[in-house]
Amino acid sequence: MSVKMSKELGLEAYNRDRGGAQHEKGDVEIEGLYYGCKRRKVVPRWVLPEKEETGVVFRGDRMEPYIAIPFEKYLLLISAVKI
Repeated sequence: MSVKMSKELGLEAYNRDRGGAQHEKGDVEIEGLYYGCKRRKVVPRWVLPEKEETGVVFRGDRMEPYIAIPFEKYLLLISAVKI
């Protein structure tokens, strides 16, 4: 799904984990960057945007911050930078 969505926006994307190959850099490559793909039946609610938020910034103690945003919004950001 993530590779298909990326390609629909004109981004170069590849599934690097076909058949359980366990690619050493990540599961999916989009525009030369690698990403792991995780799927769970339920995603913790605290990591999802609520109200009018675009995304959620989160971090653990003594860890760097991360952001959770809808994947399509992230792809739009990448495609805008590519132009």
